[in-house]
Amino acid sequence: MADSNPANFANLPKDELREIAAKGGHASHGPNDESHADRNPDGTFTKGSDLAKELGSKGGHVAHEHQIEKDGRNPDGTFKAGSQLAHELGEKGGHAAHEQK
Repeated sequence: MADSNPANFANLPKDELREIAAKGGHASHGPNDESHADRNPDGTFTKGSDLAKELGSKGGHVAHEHQIEKDGRNPDGTFKAGSQLAHELGEKGGHAAHEQK
């Protein structure tokens, strides 16, 4: 059963909901009067854009932080205690160090 709160979207008339949704759509997809030096008119970055480099770097750091945690490493790059990855890499290093040339 729906809540009787008039502010609840589920209780609003469908026409009013469509009107509200349309306003949000127009606001998010409407014309953008602001121009950015680092962006083309279609919103893509200009070639050699410093903003693109900065945002790409931030995205890369965030993406790699999550991968590092999955790989058994601490945020500072050291291995977590009991890390299987540390064991495997240490074993490979040991074998490589003792290979005869």
